[in-house]
Amino acid sequence: MANVNHSTLTDPYLHEPKGIASAGAGNIYVSDGAGSGNWTKDHAHINGYLPFDATTPAYTHSVLAGFTALNPTFSTNNVDGFTGTSTPNARLIYTDSNNLTAFATFTFNFKNSSGTNRDLETVFYLNGAATNAHLISTAVSGQWRTVTLSETMSLSLNDYIEVFVRGDSAFTLEVAAASLIIHGVPS
Repeated sequence: MANVNHSTLTDPYLHEPKGIASAGAGNIYVSDGAGSGNWTKDHAHINGYLPFDATTPAYTHSVLAGFTALNPTFSTNNVDGFTGTSTPNARLIYTDSNNLTAFATFTFNFKNSSGTNRDLETVFYLNGAATNAHLISTAVSGQWRTVTLSETMSLSLNDYIEVFVRGDSAFTLEVAAASLIIHGVPS
């Protein structure tokens, strides 16, 4: 057999990377930049949501002048590599061991339950600290509004994401529906 460097091989002489026989279904090979690599899941994702209810409404929250966690009980679907919890706050927790680059999106319908229009700030918290994703909108009495907050972040095992809000003064926020979607790929 001839002594040939792999770097000189062309298609159809190329072959699968090392470890293919034991790689899980849907896994991808991620190189480490040093001539090797590992097999890993190709993604992780979750949708934590509040089913739509504009009549009751689905969730109410006492907004204060300081940040407080939105704390509904999320329903979840399309879960892979995450879990949802409501203790101590509503949060989505990354439960896989591979580091991720994740894109998080939080969209919700809301209004001020009564009274004067109020400024409403919405921010993602990652592991208890505010991220750069920060929006301000107006909560109007009797008028539904929609806000979408998004951020790209790095996640490791047991990292968690929450949504916090604050107002320019106290008021009652009514939420008709909400969805916190996280989708990540290996980093």
